[in-house]
Amino acid sequence: MRFTRTRKRATAAVIAAVAMAGIGIGTASSAQAVPEGPYPFSTGGCAATEIIQLGGDGHDYMAIDPTANPGHCLFGVFDRNAWAWEPGEPTTSGAESPYWYDGPGQSLEACLIDTANNNTWACGPIN
Repeated sequence: MRFTRTRKRATAAVIAAVAMAGIGIGTASSAQAVPEGPYPFSTGGCAATEIIQLGGDGHDYMAIDPTANPGHCLFGVFDRNAWAWEPGEPTTSGAESPYWYDGPGQSLEACLIDTANNNTWACGPIN
């Protein structure tokens, strides 16, 4: 069977769409929230866990739980929509942060900054 230019273009478009879907570009799955759970991350001597939990209202909530702090770490939940830390954060506290609403329209991630290592950032998944 001989391909015409139109058929070649259509075939190329289908192949490109399948390839993009395979890597999550332009698909509904790429916009889905990160599943509930703990997500550990670290840099240098600083370590924390991003915690994502489903609230009673059916929406996600996020907190950061510092797990290692040799005295030069900052911890907090960063709001990527506002490009700002949640109120009161980042902090040097080793205590778990409050849970922040992370429902539709929100884009949060738990992050830490290692101030003894050129202010190197490490973050959990964006949700």
